[in-house]
Amino acid sequence: MGRAMIVGTAGHIDHGKSALVAALTGRAMDRLAEERRRGITIDLNFVPLELDGGRLAGVVDVPGHEDFIRTMVAGASGIDLALFVVAADEGIMPQTVEHLAVLEHLGVRAGIPVVTKADLVEADWLELVLAELSDRLALSPVAFGPPIAVSVRSGLGLEALRARLAAHAKTLAPRVGADLFRLPVDRAFSVAGVGTVVTGTAWSGRLAIGDAAQVFPSAAHGRVRSIQSHGRALRESEPGARTAFGLAGISLGDAPRGSWLVAADSPWRVTRVIDAEVGVEADADHPLVPRSRVRVHLGTAEVMARVQVRGAVGPGERQTVRLSLEQPVVARANDRFVLRSYSPVATIGGGRVLDPHPPRRRPLWPVGLNAERPAERLSALLDRRPEGLAAADLPILLGLPPSAAAAVAQADAGLRRVGERWVRDTSIRALGSAALAALKAFHRAHPAARGMPLETLRHRLHAGDPSVECAISDLAAAGRLRLDAGVAVVSGFVPRVEGGEIEMDRVVRIVEDAALSPPSLSELERLTGRRDIGAMLHLAARSGRIVAVERERYYAPAALERFAAALAELGRDRLIAPGTVRDRLGISRKYLIPLLEWADATGITERVGGGRRLRNA
Repeated sequence: MGRAMIVGTAGHIDHGKSALVAALTGRAMDRLAEERRRGITIDLNFVPLELDGGRLAGVVDVPGHEDFIRTMVAGASGIDLALFVVAADEGIMPQTVEHLAVLEHLGVRAGIPVVTKADLVEADWLELVLAELSDRLALSPVAFGPPIAVSVRSGLGLEALRARLAAHAKTLAPRVGADLFRLPVDRAFSVAGVGTVVTGTAWSGRLAIGDAAQVFPSAAHGRVRSIQSHGRALRESEPGARTAFGLAGISLGDAPRGSWLVAADSPWRVTRVIDAEVGVEADADHPLVPRSRVRVHLGTAEVMARVQVRGAVGPGERQTVRLSLEQPVVARANDRFVLRSYSPVATIGGGRVLDPHPPRRRPLWPVGLNAERPAERLSALLDRRPEGLAAADLPILLGLPPSAAAAVAQADAGLRRVGERWVRDTSIRALGSAALAALKAFHRAHPAARGMPLETLRHRLHAGDPSVECAISDLAAAGRLRLDAGVAVVSGFVPRVEGGEIEMDRVVRIVEDAALSPPSLSELERLTGRRDIGAMLHLAARSGRIVAVERERYYAPAALERFAAALAELGRDRLIAPGTVRDRLGISRKYLIPLLEWADATGITERVGGGRRLRNA
């Protein structure tokens, strides 16, 4: 049967929008007492419309009164087709023009111009109004067909209008279901036995009964208890359809109009900064300049924002800007929005989200950020993020379903999936170059050290762990560095000490001569005057000339053999007491305890109570 089409009305106050919808659907639209009293629509009204062929449309009737234009913006978000209404007895009026601007900035693709109250004017006047409207709409990016004259009193044109609606419904492509669910909330209320109910047009994705849900910006968590669309109970919602969700665990105060309902396990998050391409209306009174305060209408939300722009965006011009929002929103690349002035309130422009979560540093505006091709936009997004993009964020940053966003990244031969991120090969290679440079500098500064500790190298590179590990692994695989027991070494590097083997022999002799009471590293530094004594001892230990018993103290193998022989003699037929070892060898407790622990660690002895016994006894 095809998906339900969402139809929205637009036009000046009292031009007959609500009456037109009532005539098409057979249902009165002004549901609020105040609306009935004042005779104008001040809030959003929704009603199903059955079309020929069994198709269903949801009609959104929006206000025309200037005081309630922001509500009209909320209703126009997410519609497939606009009924652009002009009364025959008044023609194009101020709010007619403003509503048209809203439709254009929100990216509404198609519309049907409808001239109402045709029975109130003479035929020649009606022809003039139809001609004027055709000429005006010919300049619009919205695909308007020829205008149609109707009268809700006589029924003139209503059947032809229904036929036009049905014909357009047949042209709609199905929305992608395998996408991240998001619904801007346009109404919220409580129902006994159900709880909080939120309604809106699902912009993308599906949500099913029992699914965990979340409302932003309150961040309230809950569960979907019930789903309805045009009076029908559903197990799962449909993208692009007018839908009501009964939510358990979420209070009414957590989900007002302007909120966003999303799946709880999705990567959606709020933002207070968006980078966008904006256009200013040709008849705007003032340009957008740095620090301009504006009203941003995105989805059903209205938030104040400050404009950051290079120079100014004059009337009739387009430019990339940064919008710093005073309240958070849930935005996605390619979302459309409307800009209205702070005071006096008027529609001054609109635009398209380019980067909903831009880096907070000074904006960089690479070529391709506002391109239509996703591959170009991905390249521009990566220009702004040398560290790469989280794979989970890609559908939001590109404005594509997850599978399509992943396909764009996979098709780029210059990208690699590193952990949970997409990173440019050039970034990995740059990290590798930085790693080699850091290692070479370390080898120059510490020629006796066997290599740089890996943790030190990771810290020097100032990048995410997966990217650093990837760069290091690439270098190791290419044979440009080697990894050895927690250190990294440039391939071909051989540790050396200043003074060569003569100096090494001198230091080893000091350790050998000290026998079982060798000096510590700091004492050796004072004895030798060398600052590289630690690295020198490491080198000597790797060649087996000395042994590290403590972190700061090394022993000659002959001294350790003497210590092991003493233990063997003392422990031949009894437990070894530390005091007997001390008395036999004449060493203080400072040396004795670490030596006994070394004997335990090397398997010579094992501890038993306060003493030790030989393992092989």
